[in-house]
Amino acid sequence: MPLATEELTQFHLDRYSRQIRLEGFGLEGQKALRDAHVVISRGGGVGGTVAAHLALAGVGRLTIAHGGKVVPEYLNRWLLAFPDDVGRPCADAFADSLHRINPDIDVTTISEYVSGDNASDIVGDADMIADGAPLFEERYALNRVAITNRIPMVSGAMYDTEGYIITVRPGETPCLACVYPVKPDYWRDVSVFPVISPISGMVGTIMAMEVIKVLTGFAPPLDSQLMFFDLRTNMVRLFDVARQPGCLVCSGL
Repeated sequence: MPLATEELTQFHLDRYSRQIRLEGFGLEGQKALRDAHVVISRGGGVGGTVAAHLALAGVGRLTIAHGGKVVPEYLNRWLLAFPDDVGRPCADAFADSLHRINPDIDVTTISEYVSGDNASDIVGDADMIADGAPLFEERYALNRVAITNRIPMVSGAMYDTEGYIITVRPGETPCLACVYPVKPDYWRDVSVFPVISPISGMVGTIMAMEVIKVLTGFAPPLDSQLMFFDLRTNMVRLFDVARQPGCLVCSGL
């Protein structure tokens, strides 16, 4: 469960001491993480990396939505599932792993994938959304909830050796639909796209850092920028992106 006292215990001061020392972070940053609720769509290679780093950092409440059961194919990139978990519901494996990483946080797992029908209920009272879903249908559903409820969201995706990360702050930055008004033609079959763990892990790590920056304010996030990298060629780029006046999702803000 989240810490019940206003001040941090000595154990938690020791546990988080290295990040508390970060310039601009301090005790207030740690308390902000402790008091935050982050909803994560998918707990696989991308989302599971987000969840693991947020648990390590001491985010007080994590909710992860992910359906299905663990299969061997997932194990080349998932941090929160192991060979003994094959055949188990993914959500159960994630809950066990996150409890081992940090038993002092509140973890809720939901054995469903995000959809237009359940996105609002899953997000609930979250302070921030982390979108690690591979399907644009899920990503668009989360984007709509984020804009409607004015909840910041970081969205990340990968393909082959490429990664893409954008942070959405409703009313201030472009939303996901501004950058991708329609699902890209090349994104057809999620079940066969190539993936290796350093790529999904890097996307998830950057996303976790974006969540931490937005929740604590200790450093500027990717406002109106899309981060792209390709580790095959060691290329990293920041692309400026802008709000679209005709965006069907966020233009009214």
